[in-house]
Amino acid sequence: MTEAPLHSPRSRAALKVCGECNLCCTVYDTPDMGKKAGQTCQHSKSDGGCGIWGLHPESCQDFKCLWLKHDDLNGLWRPDTAGFVMRFEAEGNSLCVDVDPQRPNHWRREPYYDQLKLWSEGIRRGDSRVLVYAVEGLYVVTPDEDLLLRKPRRGDRLETGMEYTLFGLTPFARIVPAAQIRQLKRA
Repeated sequence: MTEAPLHSPRSRAALKVCGECNLCCTVYDTPDMGKKAGQTCQHSKSDGGCGIWGLHPESCQDFKCLWLKHDDLNGLWRPDTAGFVMRFEAEGNSLCVDVDPQRPNHWRREPYYDQLKLWSEGIRRGDSRVLVYAVEGLYVVTPDEDLLLRKPRRGDRLETGMEYTLFGLTPFARIVPAAQIRQLKRA
């Protein structure tokens, strides 16, 4: 007699595809197409999806949102349902939420907001952070509060973490302008 395994292996979810979802075609710059963030790509179909799929620029082909990449994000997290696109920044420790300008507050709805708050716990350990790129600016989501900053410009540095204040250990976020960084390097 053979014994059943203690844990059955987790089956991999069926391959996710963009389908009618094309929110990334709105929230991101696409220099190859001359398109700015916030504008809908000229090749987006009115019923969703890409009108030039298969011939779309390499930058579009290379991009995969977190919903596509991660099996554990169900259909509620599909960008056209959620109202935002999630990605990791290049250094890998920032979860970025890029908000649909037509639905600027959807990231604050449930179940999304509670989950973003849970993920933001990493700021306390200094190993990760949650950044929400909204129309009005950049939110650094922390377990305690959402810190609103202006959006960083090219060359600016975003600094986040925890610092001791009169009120105890408190989250902070600030933008260090590129000009100030250059000045400090010269000194």
